[in-house]
Amino acid sequence: MIRGKRLFKCTECGEKFRADDIELNATVLLVPQPCPHCQSIRTMPWGFMSFLSKSTYEDIWKQMEERK
Repeated sequence: MIRGKRLFKCTECGEKFRADDIELNATVLLVPQPCPHCQSIRTMPWGFMSFLSKSTYEDIWKQMEERK
């Protein structure tokens, strides 16, 4: 479900950007959005959702990269 916009941070280049807030498989996690600066998919929510650790998203990133 799309819930609006959320602030994301790219773990590759450090860019912060706004993108769609899309829930991942009906969980509290968000679908990583591509960084507009470097095009990396290794992004995660920033701010409100920053309590989530980078390790939480590592498996998600690997799965998304394998599907390319």
